[in-house]
Amino acid sequence: MNAVILGYGVVGKGIEILTNSLEDINIKYVYVRKEKENLPYFSNNEDMVVQDDIDIVFECLNGLEPANTLIQKALKKGKHVISSNKAVVATYLDTYLELEKEYGGSIQVEACVAGGIPFIDALLKLKRLEPLQGYEGIFNGTSNYILDSMQKNNLDFEDVLKQAQEKGYAEKDPSNDIDGVDVYYKTKISNSLAFNTPIVDIPYYAGIRTINMLDIKFIKMNNKVLRHLSISRQIGDKIISIIAPCCMDENDFLANVPSNYNAQKILSHSFDTLGYYGQGAGQLPTAQAMVQNALDTLEDKERKIVYAKPKEFDTSLLKETWLIRSDIALENYYPIQKKEANYYWIENQDMSIIKKAKELDKNSFIALWR
Repeated sequence: MNAVILGYGVVGKGIEILTNSLEDINIKYVYVRKEKENLPYFSNNEDMVVQDDIDIVFECLNGLEPANTLIQKALKKGKHVISSNKAVVATYLDTYLELEKEYGGSIQVEACVAGGIPFIDALLKLKRLEPLQGYEGIFNGTSNYILDSMQKNNLDFEDVLKQAQEKGYAEKDPSNDIDGVDVYYKTKISNSLAFNTPIVDIPYYAGIRTINMLDIKFIKMNNKVLRHLSISRQIGDKIISIIAPCCMDENDFLANVPSNYNAQKILSHSFDTLGYYGQGAGQLPTAQAMVQNALDTLEDKERKIVYAKPKEFDTSLLKETWLIRSDIALENYYPIQKKEANYYWIENQDMSIIKKAKELDKNSFIALWR
């Protein structure tokens, strides 16, 4: 099969490396910015994705455009599109599935979530037998590296963030990682595939930007470990997702995920809990997931994404205990379970507390307490 790669960054180069050893997949063109064009292999010609001799389109661009335009062009010509672009997939997956159905191509998105971990494949496989109860996990290596290093090495947030950038774990602008945007995209995609529903928005989520060493010391003093989690549940025709830091017991599987690794748990009545662990990003892990999708296409083993009826997002499905550090007197707004210094435990609250806490005090630190 002939293929094109859209984007020649870290992941695009990884696909090139891995496919060099495969006889059945031939990279014919690479789409790059106009100033990087070096014909014939590197090109800025968007029509390469619709050429008759192209079968597979590896899309590893960033952001919505030109990614969305190129994906739609390819699908309308019946091509098999394999994407690692979580932003564009979280926004337009429903459209891509309609084009897949109409024109006979396909869209595969394993690399959009959890990098080299076959998490999406597991969701698509396991849900065939029974509705999944949900999943939870660490989906962002940058945040996990920062939290793990702060707790193990007693380092300030800014110092660890700088380390992460030097190691290539964090972008020059780390906002998507430390503010939870990256996990927000991944959770929207995972919910759609796990729960057979068109994309459903998640109204509130929290990142780790406001955490400091006093928070870390306080959490450790209470024998907890801090990790940034995505937690999703399905109950009947309703779903809920909470994206936030979580203070959890030291013996929890997710509490022991080190450095920039990712890990997930899938929940079901029949098997209770299944765990997954590995590299959630990086050149070869992510490229490996995309090339595996290509091999599925080659062998006619693609796992199709099929929706049932839309699910309603219900913020009240999970009511949790929250830990909030704030300079605002929160007892004026919530029934407080316990208070130490400016740390408040507030129980039986749904995820809308994230929005309220930020409105009251933009510098507050908020986390689930489990």
